[in-house]
Amino acid sequence: MKNCECVDMNIHMTSEMDLAPDIAILLAHTWQNHNGESIDGEAVCRIWAFDLGWFDMETATRVRDNLLNSSWLDQNSDGLMPAFDISSIEVPFGWLPTMRLLENPPPLPRGVKAESIDEVSTVVEPETIPVESTPVDPASSHITELLDQIAQTSGLDRKEVMRRAQRKRRALGPVTLWMALLLVAREQKLPMKGFMHTISA
Repeated sequence: MKNCECVDMNIHMTSEMDLAPDIAILLAHTWQNHNGESIDGEAVCRIWAFDLGWFDMETATRVRDNLLNSSWLDQNSDGLMPAFDISSIEVPFGWLPTMRLLENPPPLPRGVKAESIDEVSTVVEPETIPVESTPVDPASSHITELLDQIAQTSGLDRKEVMRRAQRKRRALGPVTLWMALLLVAREQKLPMKGFMHTISA
């Protein structure tokens, strides 16, 4: 009987990756520096839209609500958290989300939530306030427009431009996404004047 229970537990612990690996990776990527911590719902959308450049704010809000409604995200008084243990999930280099699954995500199976997440959430209350603070950077509101402009001018695929920008961020350290995108544009020997106008508009 105990063996059966152990097998059942292992199934639950891995089912989020089996069911929807893209969603599991998206949440692991979002919380990779905040594992066990809640993030404000609006801050999650800003991370996706401005820090990572995956969506515009409207799409980010819709994706967040979809993941809440399908139980992939838990909501508490401090904000949002993944509803399962993300500590062992690896984010592939250059990974980007696809919208098809995010528009209509399957519900997270019952029993997949990890107790360790619930335990950690009661310990990290002092850390939740600085996590939510996002510096105001006017240029960050033009990430999507800048990405599209660089992709169109360079002839590179939009995902390829983003992949190269993320690679530069990993190599250079604390560099904003818009700066990394400009470095990609410069690397492609593109005229910079138009891009500078975009981020300063």
